[in-house]
Amino acid sequence: MKQITVGWRKLIFFLFGVVWGLEWMNVFKPSLRSRLIYGLIRIFYKKEVLEDISVQRGYLGRLQKLVPPPLKVEANEFMADGVACEWILPEDKISTQLVFYLHGGAYVTKMPVLHRSFLHRLAAVSSAQYLMVDYRLAPEFPFPAALADALTAYQWLLRQGWRPNQIMIAGDSAGGGLAMALLQVIRDFKIPLPVGAILISPWTDLTGSGESNNTRIEEDVLLDWENLAECARDYAGKESLKHPWISPLFGDFHGLPDTLILVGDAEILRDDSTRLADRMRADGVQVELVVEPYMGHVYPALAALPEAQKAMKMIGEFIVRC
Repeated sequence: MKQITVGWRKLIFFLFGVVWGLEWMNVFKPSLRSRLIYGLIRIFYKKEVLEDISVQRGYLGRLQKLVPPPLKVEANEFMADGVACEWILPEDKISTQLVFYLHGGAYVTKMPVLHRSFLHRLAAVSSAQYLMVDYRLAPEFPFPAALADALTAYQWLLRQGWRPNQIMIAGDSAGGGLAMALLQVIRDFKIPLPVGAILISPWTDLTGSGESNNTRIEEDVLLDWENLAECARDYAGKESLKHPWISPLFGDFHGLPDTLILVGDAEILRDDSTRLADRMRADGVQVELVVEPYMGHVYPALAALPEAQKAMKMIGEFIVRC
């Protein structure tokens, strides 16, 4: 009986080793780690917290406090002509390439601890410096406050001696939409454009006209359009949601720099990326679009996932290439 028990244990350990080895070889599509993490999110994350901004901010604040100290990155805060910003630097050496980053949060919230950690990992992969803009949030500060802050910080960078060919503009979710709006403003005001752009699950259509808002409802474990629509109204204020500086999907893209767009196929904002890529290409912009199967909103930030690690490698290679 004892021999049989030992035999079963060896078999279980052997099978576990085989499965784990296949997982690290990226055989499973989607990865087992992504199935586990998204499964846990589906169980424990309640979209009800999105219904009220104060509740949402409190929830995100508590979530950030749960990040263990070893994973927290020290804040390097400073002011750029009155706009709060942070530097996130690579550990090995200070690069001459800079990524001007606009964080997500539906224009009404922010997660500096989590974004800081994400950008720290990107800095290691890309060997670039990152400047994250702490732009003003709605509903206290509706449009154009966030855009004005981003423009002020970008112009401050240029005055510090940074050349446009050293700068890339990037952002995730609402920050990705804000990054695209900023690019249009920079071009229209005849300010030197950066060398490239990186958009991660960008929110580019605040009217919600994309088909994925309907076709991906059951798959999306993070976003709820009813809440996003309220955030859109809070951000737009008295302006039309179709204003190209609010919903940059409806803008003109001629003359904008090469752009990398990454989005999950299992998120309601998927079509904000796919339609943006199509319209940018139609206006002559070089666009690389990555639609990762099974992945959710801003999936590259989930560092434990092999899909996220692949995405971060793509981002690093794009920065080096530009």
